[in-house]
Amino acid sequence: MDTDVAIDDLDISLDTERYRGHDGFRKWISDWSESFPRWRIEGVEVRPVGVDRLVVLFEMFVEGRESGIELSRHDAMVFTLREAKITGIVYYNDQQQALEAVGLTEWAMSQESTTPDLVERWRQAAEAAYRGDLDATMGIFAPDAVWELEPLGISYGGAPAIRSFLEDWLGSYENYEDDQEEALDLGNGVVFVVSRLDARPVGSPSRVQERWSFTVLWEAGMVMRVTGRNDINAARAAAERLAESRG
Repeated sequence: MDTDVAIDDLDISLDTERYRGHDGFRKWISDWSESFPRWRIEGVEVRPVGVDRLVVLFEMFVEGRESGIELSRHDAMVFTLREAKITGIVYYNDQQQALEAVGLTEWAMSQESTTPDLVERWRQAAEAAYRGDLDATMGIFAPDAVWELEPLGISYGGAPAIRSFLEDWLGSYENYEDDQEEALDLGNGVVFVVSRLDARPVGSPSRVQERWSFTVLWEAGMVMRVTGRNDINAARAAAERLAESRG
């Protein structure tokens, strides 16, 4: 590896500063381990791009600190080489984006059948949250994601704010149950979910039962926006319009 290697991680880097050099590489691995204490890679596939680049596709498994629940996703890295040394690494959380970035659009299209099911990824992340494993849950959110609850006029911007909201929300209930009644991939990165909440607030003998819809907007394999509504029919119509507008 070159002593001045530059690493751009499009998954966990929250600013424009690169990881650089051997110390930067070690910090990159340390930051990954802090975000995902237990992780592993399987199904590695390597494709040369010209004489100075390699695209590496793989399945990444990440496990939360507390629950041990494991989520998987399909990631990629692009390596730039010079004189048999690695001079650059770009990490992508979406294989199609990586392939298109190096001009392998046709191969990207052929790989679409391996793209993770967005409905299933949302379900896994939601189950992790209900079990208190927000480390695993936050793995699907882009750093600048937004979570809004339209009926309450509330919006949370950025992954840290979303995590804090989820901690407060889930922490205010005991015996929390959430039944996913409906989950649809409407296409163009739009997922529509209807859930029934049945939970008991902390310190209360009564239970709360509500139905909420969540319209989840995905880009490059990550959640960019979640919109919660309790008018299910209006929410479904809005989600369908959003999917159509992105076509």
